[in-house]
Amino acid sequence: MAHKGVLSSKFNMSLGFIPVIVSILLYEIITKDISIYIGTGVGILYSVYTFLGKGKYIPHFILYTTTIMLIIMTLATLILGSCCPNSYFPITLEVCAIIPTSIFYLRKKNVIGEQERQPRCCMDELSPGTISAIVSIRVVLIIAIIHFIAITIVLIFFRPLSTLTQNILFRVCPPIVFLVSILFNQYGIRFFNKAMEHSAFVPVVNIKGDVLGRRLASDVPKERGAYIHPIIRIAISYKSMLYLQPRSEYCIVETGKTDIPMECYLLYGESLENGVNRLINKTLPASCIKDIKFNIMYHFENEETNRLIYLFLLELNDDNILLGKKIGDGKLWTLRQIEHNLGKNFFSKSFEHEYEHLSKVIDTREKYKEF
Repeated sequence: MAHKGVLSSKFNMSLGFIPVIVSILLYEIITKDISIYIGTGVGILYSVYTFLGKGKYIPHFILYTTTIMLIIMTLATLILGSCCPNSYFPITLEVCAIIPTSIFYLRKKNVIGEQERQPRCCMDELSPGTISAIVSIRVVLIIAIIHFIAITIVLIFFRPLSTLTQNILFRVCPPIVFLVSILFNQYGIRFFNKAMEHSAFVPVVNIKGDVLGRRLASDVPKERGAYIHPIIRIAISYKSMLYLQPRSEYCIVETGKTDIPMECYLLYGESLENGVNRLINKTLPASCIKDIKFNIMYHFENEETNRLIYLFLLELNDDNILLGKKIGDGKLWTLRQIEHNLGKNFFSKSFEHEYEHLSKVIDTREKYKEF
């Protein structure tokens, strides 16, 4: 199941430089003071929008720091009358915007560490807002460093500077630094979404089945039970027998143990019904979906895995469909044969946990058939 639109444009944290860009561009047509006031107003309104906007709140660290910086410049202008020389206003704004974001970037390990110490139940993943801010700051820092290196080289080797050179370095380049950062990060988001288009996610749930977040399916084996993930398991019965087979070598846990034949993760955003249909169509498409009955939901955890299992039972009227290649190399077991091998490390732990319930359900159904 593809999960499209993993990141939207709101994760482009470089958009937080918009108030600075507005001030720099307005400076070309109006006074410096008014351009600062307008840029500050844009920053405040944009910050309020991020707090009150629809959807999950995402901290816009860059926006907040640039807005605070503009507020300080506004106060300095009102009190002192001027915060910098007119000819160096754009480059001053660039430096003032870069410094606080650089401090945040230098403290990124502390910020990430604080988030990782939060309770798992409160986490989807490491905050996308934090990661996006770090990536955006890294991009703008690289571009700004290139700009400052260019200024240094020109000042050392090409003095005195012509008016055209000064305008390019100190008036034209500052807004370009931020605009290129926004465009580059937007391209990065688009590329990321394209790369993740066919990646599967599995939900993180609690023992009641409430979805708390999601993880990449490919990351689950590495985490070894750090989160609870929902699993669909479908047992197959035929004439009071259960169809069992060795677990595939590709299984994450208990490879080679004898178990029921169908098991898969419930995917993020997928209903339980759709998950069951997907598993059946992949493993035993010849069977009838209507014959599948939900049995129990239970939490299963050990040193290798942490699962919320949804157990279903498929009752067959014809065992010929078990001869297909997709179902594997299992066989039908009588309940007596199974009971003889319980507790001998032969069956999977999940199956041994489920067996008592399954045997009672099968016995009850067979008795009703007699009437």
